[in-house]
Amino acid sequence: MSGQEYLSQHLLWIGVSLGIVFAILSYVPFPFSIPFAIASFFFIFYLRKRVIKRIKNKTIMFRSSNNNQSLNYYCMACGTKHNDAACPKCGSKAKRVG
Repeated sequence: MSGQEYLSQHLLWIGVSLGIVFAILSYVPFPFSIPFAIASFFFIFYLRKRVIKRIKNKTIMFRSSNNNQSLNYYCMACGTKHNDAACPKCGSKAKRVG
């Protein structure tokens, strides 16, 4: 995510939360509107954090799944292609990425 996209996402969440807070302040009678507005403001920021964490976790999982599929390891002793910690053919733990 680039810096401009990151900033626009935060500005979007701030705009949505302020819109909801102003709607609550204008439609709910005065003594009851203030606690509702404050609670909704914090609830929206809590939701924003959850959504951003979920998006980050999905991108990390997507990147790691793509990286694991493209790496091939070769034993430095016998040249066998494998993805284990030790070579299944000779047992050597020395390997190189190919």
